[in-house]
Amino acid sequence: MQPEHWTARRLRFTLWVAGAVAAFGVVGAVLSALRAPETVTWAAAAGAAVAGGWAGERFMRRLEERR
Repeated sequence: MQPEHWTARRLRFTLWVAGAVAAFGVVGAVLSALRAPETVTWAAAAGAAVAGGWAGERFMRRLEERR
């Protein structure tokens, strides 16, 4: 098994962060616009960030499987 190239590692991390930030921002903005309580907004946004990070990681794995 060959080691992962440094650009692939950076891309994986970038996709993970981008997915987490995008999901956090979208869910937080939507719930804030709907005037949801802060406790609900922060909890849902944090959960969405975890799911978004997982989705970014999964997307990178799919890209790697194609190669």
